[in-house]
Amino acid sequence: MNSTGNTILVTGGTSGIGLGLALRFHKAGNKVIIAGRSKALLDKVVSEHPGIESVLLDVSNPQSIQRTSEALAISHPNLNVLINNAGIMHWEDLTDPESLSTAEDLVTTNLLGTIRMVYAFTPQLIKQISATIVNVSSALAFVPLPATPTYSATKAAVHSFTQSLRVQLEASSVEVTELAPTGVRTQLLGQDNEENAMP
Repeated sequence: MNSTGNTILVTGGTSGIGLGLALRFHKAGNKVIIAGRSKALLDKVVSEHPGIESVLLDVSNPQSIQRTSEALAISHPNLNVLINNAGIMHWEDLTDPESLSTAEDLVTTNLLGTIRMVYAFTPQLIKQISATIVNVSSALAFVPLPATPTYSATKAAVHSFTQSLRVQLEASSVEVTELAPTGVRTQLLGQDNEENAMP
C-alpha cells in the first residue's frame, strides 16, 4: 500500500485507533472518509480537520452497509483502501444468562460487521489498480482476556478470516493486512487515560 494518494474508508473513525489512523493518513496526503454511527461525532471530527469526509454507517446493520457501499461507489469510485476498525468491547459474566445478548452484539458488530464490509466493498476494490483491506483484530485474538471472552473470540475469528481472505485475493490487486494492536488508549473500556496503554 502506498502511503499517499489513496482514497480511504475508516470505520469506527470518530475515536481511538480509527481516528488516529484517519488523521495520520489525512496528514500524509490521502483522501479520508470516516464512518460511524454518531452524526454529532462525525461532524465534530470533520469540523476540526478540514478535508476529512464522513458517512453515517452502522456495521451491525446489513442495510446500512449496503447503502454505504452503493453510495461510495458513486461518490468515490476511486476508493481503494478499506480499514475495518469499528468494534465494541464489553465485560461478560458467563454464568449470567443475561450476558448472552451482550455476546450476540459483539459477534454481530465485530465479526459479522467485518465480514459484511468485506463482501460489500471487495467488488469495488478489485477494480482498482492497487487496493488494500486492513482488518483490525487485537492481541486478544492470541491471548484472550477472560473477562471479555466473546470480544476475544471475535478478534480471533477476524484473524482467521483475514488469513483466508488474503489467500483468496492473492491473485488480485487487493492486498490484505491485519492490524493486531496491544493495549491502546481508547474508549472501548474507558482506558483512554491508561498510562500503560499506547497512545
